[in-house]
Amino acid sequence: MKKVYTVAHTHWDFEWYFTRQEARVQFIFHMDEVLEALESNQLDFYTLDGQMSIVEDYLSLFPEREKQLKKFVQAGRLFVGPWFTQIDEMTTSGESIVRNLRIGIREAEELGSAMRIGYLPDSFGQSQDMPKIYHGFDIQHALFWRGMPNEANTRYFYWSSNDGSKVLTANIKNGYYAGVDLVEKNDFSDLVERISTHTSSNAHLLPVGGDQRAVDFNLKTRIDKANQEIEESTVFIESNYPQFFKALEKDAQEFLDIKGEFIEPIDSKIHRGIYSSRYDLKQVYDQLERLLTYQLEPMSVLAARYGIPVKQGLIDSLWKIVSRGQAHDSAGGCNSDKTNRDIYMRGINGLQEAQSCMDYLLRKLTISLNRNQEDSLFMWNPLPFELKVIKKVKLSTQNKHFSLTDDRGEKVAFEIIEQVTENAALLRRNPEEMLDESYYVSTIAVECTLPAMGYVHYHVSAEEEKPQTLLKATRIENDFYQIEFTEGKFNLCLKKNGKKYLDFLSFEDGGDEGDTYDYSPAFADWILNLNFNNSQTSHVEQGKLLSRIIVEGEWKLPYNLASRKERQLDGQVTYTLTLELNKQDNRIQLRLNVNNQVLDHRLRLVLKTDVQSEFSTSDTPFGIINRPIEEKHLQDWRARGYKEEPTSMRPMIHFANLHDTKTSWSFLSKGTKDFQVLDKEQQELAITIFRGVGYLGRPDTQRRPGDASGLQTREVETPDSQLLGDVFFEGNIVIDTDFDAAVLQNQYLLTTQENIYYQTQTINRFSTPIEYFPINKKKLELKEQQVIALANSEVAFSSMETSIDQRGIQLRLYNPCDTAQDMPGIIKLQEPATIKLLNLEGKIIGNLEDSAEELIMEEFRPGEIRTYGIFFKK
Repeated sequence: MKKVYTVAHTHWDFEWYFTRQEARVQFIFHMDEVLEALESNQLDFYTLDGQMSIVEDYLSLFPEREKQLKKFVQAGRLFVGPWFTQIDEMTTSGESIVRNLRIGIREAEELGSAMRIGYLPDSFGQSQDMPKIYHGFDIQHALFWRGMPNEANTRYFYWSSNDGSKVLTANIKNGYYAGVDLVEKNDFSDLVERISTHTSSNAHLLPVGGDQRAVDFNLKTRIDKANQEIEESTVFIESNYPQFFKALEKDAQEFLDIKGEFIEPIDSKIHRGIYSSRYDLKQVYDQLERLLTYQLEPMSVLAARYGIPVKQGLIDSLWKIVSRGQAHDSAGGCNSDKTNRDIYMRGINGLQEAQSCMDYLLRKLTISLNRNQEDSLFMWNPLPFELKVIKKVKLSTQNKHFSLTDDRGEKVAFEIIEQVTENAALLRRNPEEMLDESYYVSTIAVECTLPAMGYVHYHVSAEEEKPQTLLKATRIENDFYQIEFTEGKFNLCLKKNGKKYLDFLSFEDGGDEGDTYDYSPAFADWILNLNFNNSQTSHVEQGKLLSRIIVEGEWKLPYNLASRKERQLDGQVTYTLTLELNKQDNRIQLRLNVNNQVLDHRLRLVLKTDVQSEFSTSDTPFGIINRPIEEKHLQDWRARGYKEEPTSMRPMIHFANLHDTKTSWSFLSKGTKDFQVLDKEQQELAITIFRGVGYLGRPDTQRRPGDASGLQTREVETPDSQLLGDVFFEGNIVIDTDFDAAVLQNQYLLTTQENIYYQTQTINRFSTPIEYFPINKKKLELKEQQVIALANSEVAFSSMETSIDQRGIQLRLYNPCDTAQDMPGIIKLQEPATIKLLNLEGKIIGNLEDSAEELIMEEFRPGEIRTYGIFFKK
């Protein structure tokens, strides 16, 4: 007998074309109906969209309702969690996904129970790493709608990751709103037929709900009616997701085992254009994510060893900001302008809190270790491995010329990059009446070796002799590259093999007649290859530690789509491009500042490679993925009935790569999430900088025929999404003869370690926003701590934070490759500790050492994520 498990639920976008504030009002009244339906037994069960953020908002206004919610959650009638927000899986980092689930599960369990189902009914594509992430939270079942390829020919299956993890999965091919027809229509046989295709199971899932849909108080009546009219071989059951999966497990041996990501626009749109929509939002949240993961959390662990308590409440609140910004609509930027302003400001507020916490910790630690010495520079490394780097530091000095010496009294080499004069005197209406209390703020490059979870200490002293500065040059070079700018072109030589790349870097601009959901080329497009032939100024400067090329100019572009159609260059984008090399560093650091005064266009960085490959590579939450250069159905997608073109635009989290057996080209991102390989005679790696569009959704675009996405009957203009004004873009180019994913991820970490230093001085009280306020040193004299050090690591670092019980340290590493890593490295500890194995939730799942100062890590399986719990004796 066919059993149709009917599940009452709501899908609640907490912000979209409406703001969070507007949706919260709707949700307040919605919850009245949910609780009424459960209290009166008009509904047996209800699912609150698998996310706790909406519940948190509700209880913050109505804390007196918590007891009532707990009653139904504990009774197994109201289902909450496991997420805090429903993420975008394709552009969210692994650590952000872990924190989102951890917070969601914790808050759901505080109400009585978390629904441990990987519930993402509306995310725009499914990441290949989700099964192993779910496994780390003891989640054995998953549910999604979008992305399943026709070739799979199934709706219930085992979804596997490369580490061997798998979850029993339901693909709700007919959408999370399919059951609305049970309530509103009477053709029950047709409904059953639609939801029972592509499976031989007798258990069928029917979600009854939709976007902000009101409670269906008549669900029981409609189920009764359906059962009276349907053939006897089928029965509708009022149920819930856990009950459905329990029934499905009885047929589990019949299900296929499928690996990989699911991004096919067959049953629904995937909107791959959201990878490049609202770059400004992605940039802010990427920065906040980096600051939390690679600076604040490990720095808090280090500070705790010096007796400074971890401010876990602040850290958790910051992760909630990240989670709200990475919900599938919020991350995509496919919202109204007023909503995107909210999202942006939440991110900015989070950045201010996170950076201020870092500033405080750096200051507190430095003045406590330094005691009463003035003019000292402490540079910190919060990561558990040694860093040999060129650091950029801003110093405030009384003298124009100064020197740095280490604790042995030896001079330290550095170069002045920039120097400005400031005046600390009291302000006066007439500037001539101000006293001269001038000091100098110098940006310097200094070479240093930073110990794992440690610091270096330099003395800053007045000096008569002028320090080293950057000198004018005709080209820049370091141990890896030689780059020259000549006749408006950048030419590069890779020193490792002597290979030369002429005109290796340029930009491309084309029309965008899409919307906030999807890039779509203009119907009358004009692609412009932008060079630097008309650059107004260029500066080439070479030093022993740092060198750079700065090019400034203006690109003439069509102002709008009409001008593009007529091929008129009546708009302009001014730019400043900087390429920078550091000594002994194989990253070419790129920064681009543009002032965008053009509408409806897409600007891309284009790297001309010598690679010949059939696939591109990029990172995923805890791994890497190879994708074909061109989608196999790019030519026949309309005939196959796809909802949109299966474009070859690809998502990345931290890097995009193109490699073959001879050469590897990578771009390490600091905010952008979209790239494409242009399959020309010389394959080109195109990185989207930004795209500007003026509508939430447009109908009948070139890439997406039919109705507008989002709102089908209302045109919503989004002038803010044109991104007019200043846009800042940065990243790193890495060219090598080999591709190694773990090495590349650890190179990416170097891009995250900016501004982790503190100078003890009194002349500049505005070096940080909170420097003006005095703070106390630690009362007891501190001794240097070097807590954890990774040696010979061949796996990727993911995070280091305080354990969930606040008694120890969590260290997470992973193998991003599809091959095993048999010698992953050694964990060295400052003192003996108990070492446990933890799951992603932070719970202990095994014991490794009762008392050890060193752990030789066992082999990492392909794709394995491993979390160590380190608990010191004191």
